[in-house]
Amino acid sequence: MALKRLLRPTNRRVRYLVGCLLVGLFCIQCIPSNNTDDGSVLIARTQTDSPEDVAARLVRLAKTDHVALLEQCRTHVRENYRDYTCTFIKQERLKGALGEEQEIRVKFLASPFSVVMNWVRNAPIGDQVLYVGGKYNGNMIVRPKGGFLQMLTGGYVLRKPDGPDAMKNTLRPVSMFGFERGLDELVKVYAQARDSGDLKQGFGGFAEVAGRKTLVLERHLPAKPDYPAWKTLIYIDAEHMVPTCIEGWDWDERLTSRYVYKDIRFNVGLTEDDFLPEANGIKMKK
Repeated sequence: MALKRLLRPTNRRVRYLVGCLLVGLFCIQCIPSNNTDDGSVLIARTQTDSPEDVAARLVRLAKTDHVALLEQCRTHVRENYRDYTCTFIKQERLKGALGEEQEIRVKFLASPFSVVMNWVRNAPIGDQVLYVGGKYNGNMIVRPKGGFLQMLTGGYVLRKPDGPDAMKNTLRPVSMFGFERGLDELVKVYAQARDSGDLKQGFGGFAEVAGRKTLVLERHLPAKPDYPAWKTLIYIDAEHMVPTCIEGWDWDERLTSRYVYKDIRFNVGLTEDDFLPEANGIKMKK
C-alpha cells in the first residue's frame, strides 16, 4: 500500500540518529527564506543550548514526557510557520469499513485559517474543498466530483465543515486540518489521559516517513468514550518539529486512521488572495 511504503522503520544506532537530528535541527539560526530548491524554508536551532544538548533532550522527552515534546512542537509551529504546501495522504475507517487511500494536494495559511484541498486520488463526493475561517457563513466551498454534478450545481456547493454531509466522508473536518490544530488535539487527549491516570506512553524508536527522519511516540489508552484510539503512533519529523504521520488503531486492534504529510514546503509566501474562489477555479454566484 502506498502509505505503508512511505513509512520505513530503522534500527540504526542512536548515535546515527542524533547525528541526523543535529544536521537538520540546529545547524543554523531560524530565518525565513523563499524559493529554496529543496522546499526547506526554516531550519531551527537553540539559542542557549548546544546542539548535542537539544538532540539529547528530544530523545529524552520522547522516552519520558510526550506532552512536553508535543507542546514544544506546537510552540515551534506557531512561531515559525505561517503557511505551507504539502501532499496529504489519508486513510480512514468509516462505519466499520477501511476506506481507500486518498491523496490530496494542500495549500494552508495560518491566519486567517485557510485551506485548499485538491484530490489527486480517490476523491469522495467532492474533489476540491476551499475553507476560510469566518467567511461564507462558516461554510466550505466544495466542487462536486465529475462534470455532471458540477453542471447540476453550477460548479460548487456550500457545506458546513462539520455538518452531516461532510462527516459522512471523513473523521476530521477540514476546519481541524493542519499541524497546530492537530497538535492541540493531541496535547488535549494526552493531558486528559495523564490527569486521569490512564496514559501509557512509550518511545517507539526511529523511523523514516517519506524519506525523512522521525522520532516515534507510542500511546495506549483504555476503552473510554472520550478517547479516540487504543494505540496511536505519532511520527515527529526530526528537522521541522511537526507530526508528519499519525496512525491509530481501535480496541479490536484494527487500523482506524493513518495521516501522512509529505513534500512539505514551509513559508512559500501564500496570501489571502491564494484562497479566493476565483484563484482556485471557482466562479461564485453573485
